Parts: sequence; structure tokens; C-alpha cells
Amino acid sequence: MINYRSFSLCAALMFFLFLSCKKDKMDFESDNRAVTVNRANSTARLVNLAGYGQVIANGDTLTAFTVHNPLDPDVDKSLGTDYFPATGSLGKTWFIPRDLFDSNETLELDLSTRNYQGIGDEDLKFQVANSYISPTDYYIMPTSFMEDQPDVVAIPRGVTAPSKPDHFKIRVVNLSGNIKNQVVNFNGKLEDLTGGVSLAYADGTLVNAKTNNVSSLTRASEYIELPYGTYQFKMLMQDGRQMPALGSELYATSIIDPPTSTLPIGSARSSDLTYAPIQTYQPGGIYTIVVAPQQFRYLVNEMDETSNTYQNSFQIVSDNSAPVNNTYFRLQAVNAFDARNFSFRIDGKPLGELLSFGSAGAYSILIQGKHKIEALDEAGQVIATTEQELRAAQNYTAWLYPDAPGKAKLLIVANDLSGSRFNSEKAQEDGTFSRDQYKYFFQSRFLNLSVGNPYITFTQDNGQSVAGNSDNLNAGLNLQPGVPLFERPNIFKFFDEQAYQLMAYRSKPNVVPGIWAQDIEPLKSEAFIANKALYQNAGRAVPVHEPGIFTVALIGRSGTDVSPLLKAKMIIVKHNK
Repeated sequence: MINYRSFSLCAALMFFLFLSCKKDKMDFESDNRAVTVNRANSTARLVNLAGYGQVIANGDTLTAFTVHNPLDPDVDKSLGTDYFPATGSLGKTWFIPRDLFDSNETLELDLSTRNYQGIGDEDLKFQVANSYISPTDYYIMPTSFMEDQPDVVAIPRGVTAPSKPDHFKIRVVNLSGNIKNQVVNFNGKLEDLTGGVSLAYADGTLVNAKTNNVSSLTRASEYIELPYGTYQFKMLMQDGRQMPALGSELYATSIIDPPTSTLPIGSARSSDLTYAPIQTYQPGGIYTIVVAPQQFRYLVNEMDETSNTYQNSFQIVSDNSAPVNNTYFRLQAVNAFDARNFSFRIDGKPLGELLSFGSAGAYSILIQGKHKIEALDEAGQVIATTEQELRAAQNYTAWLYPDAPGKAKLLIVANDLSGSRFNSEKAQEDGTFSRDQYKYFFQSRFLNLSVGNPYITFTQDNGQSVAGNSDNLNAGLNLQPGVPLFERPNIFKFFDEQAYQLMAYRSKPNVVPGIWAQDIEPLKSEAFIANKALYQNAGRAVPVHEPGIFTVALIGRSGTDVSPLLKAKMIIVKHNK
């Protein structure tokens, strides 16, 4: 006899078991990390300035030791390893994993280069220590091409966070030396860049006494603290000459003119510019600017063929993994209103200093969120107010300008300091390869903040588009007062430009560029140079222009009975230091 009750219970149980076995499909994500093993690092780091590629630790091979024929189409491919999964070889820096050290916290390392047919192979053996009291960097020097330094230089590394959370720490390490087999080309002999070096801002102003005249005997300066932001640091010799950094984003930035270390424009002339990268230094970050010989290229004939040389140069090394900036933004103010002095405040607190007509204030660091920004006249009366949500990791400029009736307005503009440029030739569906990233760039955007100029088009000489050969043709085109262009507003120039000037045309929506505004003085390319004395005092030629992140704004008034003090003019505001 069938027990229907038991049968029903069994059927229900089977039904629920069936449902429990039917699992929802999960979205699986690819893990693109180069290192997926949870392997703790020691306090010892290698900074590989000599180009060694292979590593043996305590007799255990850690790299691939693969050598390709230079003509092999797969010459750039390498077999990944457990410790170097991305390339199978040692890169510029390497925090040595803790598990490689023995019970005494020491490690025997064998570094080597392995080349096709053994040409130029080198080997180096040394010992490193894992010290929690004194974290240490081991700089591997290119002693085959230089003198005055040992193969390995051990220098303690700072790990203590900045005392102010919105600051970063930076120091100078000088490991320069005399270059062996100094080259000569048609312009002259390789210049001598040995001796003390000083850290300077983009305009040549020295940063701090603690980072001045750091010699190769002193080797390391103290760390100093600076407000976070975007800087173009330069290294100056004692006579004011600029030391180059090694450019990586373009082949052209890896070439130097031997007697001046500047970027050449073919064999006929030099740009008179010395490469130095523009970079954002994050709050909480710790950085070292290391000076040491690195490999460059130089022109050997009028066909622009090149060969290799070493020259003392600098590069920026991150001493820690700076936390993501989810808190702070930077804000400055500009007086584009009239010839009186104006002050600014944010949430009732002063923002910068009193500003005269056409001048920009220093940046303040503030915490992200909704803020009230005000402009005040000389009597302390509020003449313009705006409230806006200001986001972390952004750079803003508050422009005080007049609307058509002459009333004061505040315009908050976000400045792009990334150095990233859209490249339509590389564009794909997901945009993965549609942008080029630069560290040495000449970037400008344009604003119309003037009265009496309902439409302005900014051009180069003879009415030519400021966009040049790029495809962002709307940049600087038909700009209305107080209405910035948000979609691809920036133009990019390069170090090899001929002298140029920017001009203002009165245009219309269907008439471009329009009629040249002869009453508005053109802006010459040399106006982008912050301090000509930086070049002249060192006996060098002044370049056409300088790299940086700029806004070119038309301010003032056009029309009859306009005071000469308020006459419409173009000004430049530079957003990096």
C-alpha cells in the first residue's frame, strides 16, 4: 500500500533539492594583475640603473634567461616566471620578496645581462639585507660607462608618511660620475654634468635649501615636504645649466644634443629645451629624484641617424605606493573682472591673496564636497557668489569676470592636468588604445571672458586653427563669454615648434575665423616662458616656448570709451608649478 504522505514529502524534498542545485550564473572577471601571489615584500629594494635583466637569488633562478635573435619577430616576447610574471626579467625597480631572505635576513644576489651571441654580457654579485630599522635602496650603477661610483650604492629610504596629510615628501640622491668615452658630434663634445645639483621648480626657482647643491659625496639630501600637486621639477647645476631627464613617451625625447643636453630638432638646430617630466605628486607620497648616468641617443650625421651615449641625468622614483586621493582638491582664483583689487573666500575663509586685474592667485588645498565661493571688492563687499560640488583629485580655477551688462560673475573651471590626449587613429570600441599619455607636453585651453566680444575664435598666425594638425577643431572656436568648451578643449603643441603667435578673431557661428580683432594684441609664443633668465644666466639660448598646462583667456572690454586699463587682452594662467 502506498503511503501518499511519505510520497508527497519525498517529492517535495526532491523538488527543493533540484532548485538548490540550479545555481545562478556568475559573472567571472579576469584577474589582470601581473603578480597574483600574496607575497610580502622586504624592506630592501633594487633600483636598476645598469640595465641588468636576469636574477639569481641564493642560487635559485628567478628570471627567464631567454635570449632572442634581434631579427626574431618575437624578440620582445618573454616567458614569465613566478617572481617576474609579466616580463620574465628584472625591471627598473624591484622590492625584494621577504621569502627570499635567510634566517639572518640576508640574501646573495647574482645579476646579469644576457645578449644574443654573448655580446656585452655582464655579471654582478652582491649581498643585500632586510632591515626593519633602516629600509634600504640598492642602486645598481652602470659602472661600465661611468667612473666615481661603485657597482652598488646602498642608501636608506624614507618610509614615514608626511607630517601633513595633503603634502608629499621628496629628496635628491646624487650618484653622478664622469662619463667614460665621451662622445663628440658635429655640434661639439658631451658636456660635463658632474658636481652639485639643486632641485628647482619649472621657472628655475630653487625649492628648498635642503635640496640645494647636493653633491655626489653627500649623495642624499634630507626629505622635504611640499603641498601635493602637479610639478615640473628641474635639476640645476651650480652654474644654472639644466640637467636632462630621460624621456620615455616619445623616441624624440630620448635624444640629446651632446654639448647642451637639449632636445635637438634634426641636425640643423636645437629646441633649446631640456627634457624634464611633468608629474602629479600625490598626497601622502614619498619620492626620490635620483641623478645618475643613463643611456641617451645623439645625432651622428645630417641624415638624423643616431648612436648611444651615457650622460648624467635624473629620474623620479616612487618610494612608496601613495594612497588614492579621495579627499583633496586644489583651487585658485583669477581676477578677470576689472582694474580694482579683489579678494576671494571659500566657505567664509580666505582663498589666496588680493588679486589685481589679470593676475592669478596661488593654489589652496581643500577637502572635497559642496563649497560656497565668493569674490569681494576692496571694501569687503561680496560682488559675486557661486556654490558648487568640487571633487577630490581635481584642479579648479575660479574666474571672476563680467557678464554682458558688466555684473560680476564667478566661473569654476576644472583643469585637465593628466597629459592624456585623444588619438582618433587608435580609437577602438572600448577606447583601450585611443589615448596617448605624455609627460612632457605643451597643453592649452581657451576662454572668452570679455565684454563686447560675443564670439571669439583663437587662431595661430594668419587665422590658422589653434588645433594645428590634431582633429579637435572646436578648440578655441566661436567661444562665447563665460561659456567654456568641455569636450576636448585642449590643444597640444610640441618641443619642435617654430615661433608662433596666438590671435583673436571676432567670429560668428557660421563665419570662422571671422575678422581679425586688431585692437587685441597677439600673444607671442615666448609669453609661455616663465623666466627667460633661467636660460640666459646659464649662457643658453631662450627657447620658442616652454612645456606646461595653460589657460589662455581673453579678458577686459572692447568698444568705445574703454579705459586703457580695461582694454581687452589675452592672459596666460599656468596650472603646474
